[in-house]
Amino acid sequence: MSEERVFIEVNEQVTLEGGLSLPPDPKGALLVLHPHPLYGGSMHNQVVLALVQGAEQAGWAALRINFRGVGRSTGRHEDGVGEQQDVIAAAAWLRRRVPGPLALSGYSFGCLAGANAAGRVQGLSGGVWVSPPYILGDPPLWPEGAGPLLIMSGDADEYGDTAKLMAYDQAMGARSTLILTPGGDHFWSMGGSALTRESTRFLRKINELDS
Repeated sequence: MSEERVFIEVNEQVTLEGGLSLPPDPKGALLVLHPHPLYGGSMHNQVVLALVQGAEQAGWAALRINFRGVGRSTGRHEDGVGEQQDVIAAAAWLRRRVPGPLALSGYSFGCLAGANAAGRVQGLSGGVWVSPPYILGDPPLWPEGAGPLLIMSGDADEYGDTAKLMAYDQAMGARSTLILTPGGDHFWSMGGSALTRESTRFLRKINELDS
């Protein structure tokens, strides 16, 4: 699927660079958030691309963005605080552009920024978190009324915390599904095919719930 290069204004100081994959008749829209910018994270990350591919296989549009200060996005890194505004602005832009259900997804730092912003994103139908980085802080619970949440992580994630992640999943009951990959690390060095497969399945589930 071809990708359109887009620029999204957050405020007078920050404009985000992004790429929008848009099928002819999208069944929904997925916002994909990248890992930590200070450690090389960008919208070109392999896990980000695996999630984009999952959306495409489900017939969804996918928007991947560079957080402020990354690539051609203006502004500077703000330790996950200003980045929450990036999430809110990009989600609002995507909702205006693409009809149907809207879901958030993020990998590592992107997961944490998305989780902290999710309560201020209007009309969410679901979320996908990959490798929540507990070393950076504990994510808040997924908002009530925002649809189901899929969490994917490796049980050998060196920046995660499997016990905390399992407790987080259990605290949300039926709203949350946790998939732990045996021996999987934080960087998904075993490849992203499982991420693509499971995210495709999850987005199709959202369509079934909305039908």
